[in-house]
This record gives sequence, structure tokens and C-alpha cells, in this order.
Amino acid sequence: ALLARERPDFELVLAGDGELRAAIETRIAELNLQRTVRITGWIGSDQVRAELMAARALVLASFAEGLPVVAMEAMALGRPVVSTSIAGIPELIVPGTHGWLVPAGDAPALAEAMRECLDCDDARLRQMAEAARTRVLARHDVDTEASRLLRLFSEYAHA
Repeated sequence: ALLARERPDFELVLAGDGELRAAIETRIAELNLQRTVRITGWIGSDQVRAELMAARALVLASFAEGLPVVAMEAMALGRPVVSTSIAGIPELIVPGTHGWLVPAGDAPALAEAMRECLDCDDARLRQMAEAARTRVLARHDVDTEASRLLRLFSEYAHA
């Protein structure tokens, strides 16, 4: 809502569904954000991918996450991430390089990070997107992780 007042030209897509949907829809209506916020409801992995590819960045404003798969998926697809600086997220995202990090619960900071993302020139955004993709593929590729596990198991088996 903070950003929508000054930037009515963007769309925020909330992907997914759940028990809070009715409350979220009510709040969207109260704040007159129906033209700015779209809720997809439950969507499959192909549609998640399509939404991420259509987005400028992933916004993940969580209070509790481990190492969020959706952030890694977005980065692998070449999308920077705007997220909260909690749990394992700072291991994924270096602010200014792969996206933006803000304190959990700080709505003005989240709005500012989203504003910076919207205002970021295309060349800089592409640079961040490529850095995000490179980082997540280097650190969290399934084949790399499987090789690390195999090496670890072998070390313990021969110890």
C-alpha cells in the first residue's frame, strides 16, 4: 500500500492460496488495491515459473523461512529477490548483488526495496539477475549437492 500510492503503475502478484486468503482480499479492498494486487490462488509449477518469468523480481516478505526453495527457483530463473533478512536467506542473497534484504516486519523498508527494484535500470537488473542465477546454480545445483553428499558419506564410511 505504501508503494502503490506513489507508483500505481506496477502489479504485485500473490501466488498461492490458504486460510488467510479471505482476510487478505478484505484488506486489499479496504486499501483499494484491487488494480495493484492480484491473487492467483493455487497454481502449479508451470504457472509459478510463468509468473516468475513475467516478474521483475520475487518479493518474499517472510517472518519465518529456512532456505526458501521459491527464492532459489527465482534466482535460477534469473530473477533478483527482495526478501527479509531472516534464517538462511542472507546465505542466498548479497544485498545489491543478487537483490535486496530488509528487516522482517519493516513495511517502509520493504516498500523502499521494491521501489528500488522498480526504478533499477534494465542493465543493472540484468546484472543482478545473472549474478543471482550464477550464485544459486553454483551453490545449490542438485548434482553438486548430490556429489557433496556422496563425498561426505564416503568419508564417514572410511573413517
